[in-house]
Amino acid sequence: MDTLAPWITESFPVIRMVLMILIAIACLGMVISILASPANTGAGTNAITGASESYYTKNKGKNNQGRIRNAIILCAVIIAVSAILFFISYVVYPAPPAA
Repeated sequence: MDTLAPWITESFPVIRMVLMILIAIACLGMVISILASPANTGAGTNAITGASESYYTKNKGKNNQGRIRNAIILCAVIIAVSAILFFISYVVYPAPPAA
């Protein structure tokens, strides 16, 4: 293997560790967001009476649900991009053999 620049051999293990920590934090945030999201029961009508919810009650929780949905999507994107960068770092600088 060709000799690599010293900044690569010194920084890539740190970059990998940072990416793994970022993935772990994003996974934890995704799990918490999914657990915090309310169950989607029904299509806005009461099952017993058949009455629809009012406009106010429909949109009252939409802000919170929208934020949770956006948090889930953001965490998924962070996980995907970090995982891709993590594996690309192994292509650029493979782990040194164990001594």
